[in-house]
Amino acid sequence: MRRIYPMLEFAFRAWERPRENELHAALLRGGAELLLLKDENGLESGCAVLLRDKPLGHALLGWLTVYPTMRSAGAGGRFLELMKEYYAAWQGILLEVTEFPGLEKARKLRDFYARHGWRDVNCIYRLSGREAQLMWLPIRGSEELPRDVEKLAREVYAGLFPGAKFDKYIRVYESPVTGD
Repeated sequence: MRRIYPMLEFAFRAWERPRENELHAALLRGGAELLLLKDENGLESGCAVLLRDKPLGHALLGWLTVYPTMRSAGAGGRFLELMKEYYAAWQGILLEVTEFPGLEKARKLRDFYARHGWRDVNCIYRLSGREAQLMWLPIRGSEELPRDVEKLAREVYAGLFPGAKFDKYIRVYESPVTGD
């Protein structure tokens, strides 16, 4: 964690990432997993933290970053492909694109994930009070995301934010609000 967390601090704002001690505890309990991307020379070039719910067979790609020197060279896309292979026996992987659709950077990031097979989840999703787009990549089995999106999000976050902590940071509204 001492080596990896500074990269998460560089890549994500404080409200977007868990505290170091929370993340470390989740990794020790097995509710989270740290994946490292290495280049052809074996040098570390990125990292990802996934929250996992083994019984449901879903994971949430919470934080992924490719180191600045490796960006724009296809490393992020390759990392996603390796992640799909690694989680091939699972049902699917969720992710959140924060501050979507408000920020141009978020819209580009959402498009990047869509090019790699992630689909928008039709719900209203808020992370730390900010709009986010929840996305899902089906891997094995059904092409349909389970109906209870809030329950699924709660389950994958359980190793990091149990109960009241989840309610403090995350809100899921199953049906998008439509103006009539």
